Amino acid sequence: MNRLILACLAFLVVQPAAALQHHLLVVSGIGGTDDYRQQFALQSQQLKQAALDAGIPRDNIVMLADQADESDYRPADKQTLLRTIREIGARAAPEDRVFVILIGHGNERGDGAVFNLPGPDISADELGAALDQLGERQLVIVNTASSSGPFVGRLSGSNRVVMTATASAQEFQAPLFGGFFVSAFVTAGADRDKDERISMLEAFDFARSEVRRSYDSSKRLLTEHALLDDNGDGEGSQQPGEYQADGALANRVYLQQPPSAASGAPPWLVAMLQRKQALEQSIYELKRQRESLQRRDYYDRLENLLVELALLTRQIRAEGS
Repeated sequence: MNRLILACLAFLVVQPAAALQHHLLVVSGIGGTDDYRQQFALQSQQLKQAALDAGIPRDNIVMLADQADESDYRPADKQTLLRTIREIGARAAPEDRVFVILIGHGNERGDGAVFNLPGPDISADELGAALDQLGERQLVIVNTASSSGPFVGRLSGSNRVVMTATASAQEFQAPLFGGFFVSAFVTAGADRDKDERISMLEAFDFARSEVRRSYDSSKRLLTEHALLDDNGDGEGSQQPGEYQADGALANRVYLQQPPSAASGAPPWLVAMLQRKQALEQSIYELKRQRESLQRRDYYDRLENLLVELALLTRQIRAEGS
């Protein structure tokens, strides 16, 4: 399939009136000590820069911090957080994607957990109720705090990717997951498929791997077990995968805004990436149907899809080089 054909296919695809937009909300909670305040501030800044580099408009990035001493930061109290989520819901289009990243500390509270903010903390139920107001928009929610595991059950839902640094509220020691999650976007090593983009699954896997490496190198017992849920069942997985129950959606979601004709991307690239996404979805759906298909039929269809995906991926890389 040559570039001319791909260009024609791109124009046959109905483009939205405006390019899909990404919105990023970064919440840096209470540090408690100078070291943690500096650590959380650095992670927030790195994530903001990564978002800008990924093409997210500056106006679509909102930063909340414990000590909002910069003009582009708002205070990270619960009232401001809830108001900011409402504002994003008011300006984001239905097809837009919203990222909410919580950087800080948390603790167990009753039979659940909270994220620590100046003043009243915010619980998983309170955050969940606020995010429910965003409707069917695709959400990526990452809670990098200690005791964050219970947030999975409340925040899980259709078209959502939810990550937590811990598997339960009892994992209360300050986790390393958040720092490595941010590092996935600012250092080399996380781009597993070498497509110069970091998917949410790649960022999760990179952070989880680096956490284990850090504990092993210091000969410490692992005290944090990150979870990812993206199939809406409220049960996070410690080992998600692109064709597993959890991981398929995260594998197709990037911080980078997807190229579109409206954003100035060449039509042939738009067509290629749309076809790649369709193939990945087809492979995922086929994997889910495996038990209901004849073995020969299943493997023949899988082979055809994988070969087409490999050839298309190679062509995308070649065209982009």
